[in-house]
Amino acid sequence: MLVIFVLLLAVGTFLWLAQTFVASPEMLRADVIQNRKVIKSFMLDAKAAPEELTIKYNGGYNTIYVEGGRIAIIDADCPDRDCVRRGWLKHAGESTICLPHRLEIRISGRSDVDGVSY
Repeated sequence: MLVIFVLLLAVGTFLWLAQTFVASPEMLRADVIQNRKVIKSFMLDAKAAPEELTIKYNGGYNTIYVEGGRIAIIDADCPDRDCVRRGWLKHAGESTICLPHRLEIRISGRSDVDGVSY
């Protein structure tokens, strides 16, 4: 009986260590959507090089910046600039929208923060 207990304890410890040190966290993805179509997707990797993208629409523009596992609209010429004031997005489920330019950014993927504690 003691041998079975020790064997189960060893297997459990091995599985816990394997999950802790081998499993990689799932990446977050940011989709840039305009007129209900995904026009660009970014993997939000904290180690990736910064990236900037300017999207034009009907004579206007939005400038999107991606760095350190987060994304934001950093400049726009829309009248209220709510999309710029929204700031950085870095958790799954967060989004921002620019209605005059029909532009939306949505983040999807697994996050360490759940809906209750966030």
